[in-house]
Amino acid sequence: MTKNEALSQLRHAKSAHIRWRAYVQAMVAGLEIEEQRAPVHQKDCDFGRWFYGEGFKAFGHWQIYQDVEYGHELLHEVYHMLHRVLGEGDLARAAMIMEQLVGISNSLLAMLDLLNEEILQAGTDNF
Repeated sequence: MTKNEALSQLRHAKSAHIRWRAYVQAMVAGLEIEEQRAPVHQKDCDFGRWFYGEGFKAFGHWQIYQDVEYGHELLHEVYHMLHRVLGEGDLARAAMIMEQLVGISNSLLAMLDLLNEEILQAGTDNF
């Protein structure tokens, strides 16, 4: 893939993560959201499918990519806890967990910005 294709894919993956987070926030606000819009497992969300597919093929050996993976796994672990708490109807606890999830999400987005910079600075135009 070319550098421009890689940057475009990363933008789409980042947007997918932001949409996922919006669905999770909507769930915490009490809206009915289809499970497929906010999957619990990290490999089932749109970001995860890119990350463990095309993204991994191109950047899986980069350290920053591995750091993003850790953040993404942590995010979904917290979401799993949030999903369980929502199922129990504990909205106060769900709101607290959601705050943590948003913080982790923001860190993940910052790491994706760093990945974007690494791609831009790469000495190659093909990945």
